[in-house]
Amino acid sequence: MSLKPDSLISGFTFVSWSNCMRKFTATFLFIQLLAFCAIAQTTNRPSELDLTIRLKTLRANSLQAENDKEIASYNQEFRNEVKKAIELELDFENDSIPSFGHVKSPDKQFEIYTWNILKEFSEYEYYAFIKFKKGEVIELIDQSKMLLSPEFKITKTDNWFGALYYEIIPVKNKEKERYYVLLGWDGNTGSSLKKVIDVLYFNKRTESWQMGKKIFGPPFRDITRFFLEYSSEVNASLKYHEKEDRIVFDHLVPLNKGLEGVFEFYVPDLSFDGFEFRNDYWYFIQNIDVRGNQGMENYTVPETNIRLE
Repeated sequence: MSLKPDSLISGFTFVSWSNCMRKFTATFLFIQLLAFCAIAQTTNRPSELDLTIRLKTLRANSLQAENDKEIASYNQEFRNEVKKAIELELDFENDSIPSFGHVKSPDKQFEIYTWNILKEFSEYEYYAFIKFKKGEVIELIDQSKMLLSPEFKITKTDNWFGALYYEIIPVKNKEKERYYVLLGWDGNTGSSLKKVIDVLYFNKRTESWQMGKKIFGPPFRDITRFFLEYSSEVNASLKYHEKEDRIVFDHLVPLNKGLEGVFEFYVPDLSFDGFEFRNDYWYFIQNIDVRGNQGMENYTVPETNIRLE
């Protein structure tokens, strides 16, 4: 039996329409699946308020914990949440989180998140993440207690001298190498505190970020970071003056000559010293006249995270 041309055409048309319907249905279901995944991701993404409350609660718990085990547990949860938030670029209110630091480099190349915990026997432990402009996140691992003579050490990010950073100074030398001077605070022993000038830079030879660098002129050519150690009963300033390209700090003296070298008894004497950048190095200068400079008032000391009673 022969088929009429109309039958062939009719059959062909029917098959084509069925294929189209199947493709349309598959495409429609795929679009619905994508929409569902997008909604699910949006739903799983915490709001700024919810995440801020979550971080505030964990941070407060770690500050109020009664022993090292509880402190470590709450802090680990807090660390994990902060890391996830930074990596996923989730919004939260930095200023609302107690004893939590956040500072951006003036050239907008990176930002640093820092905090610390105060363990039993007045032992501080520091935590930090660096988030770079291109999205890379690096964690700094505090090894302060293991670093002997840290003022002479060049360290990697997993061998960090821990501190709370409050100012970043981008520097470019004549060879067009860029590094960043970091001004920070360390709770040290509790009876004495420290301000620190550290350096962050990318080592092209090792293709890694490092800390500590010989940037100082005489008589400090051999050091890779600079410390001010002083009594915990006083404030000591350390601040960058952009106009003069200087890092200015309090001159510290012992309460009496018999206490020389015992830094828990060192206090400011109302004079100022500093480092001035010229010819690729930071040169030490004494007796800086800061009269009329409104930037040298004592600024707020970072939170020491003393456990709440």
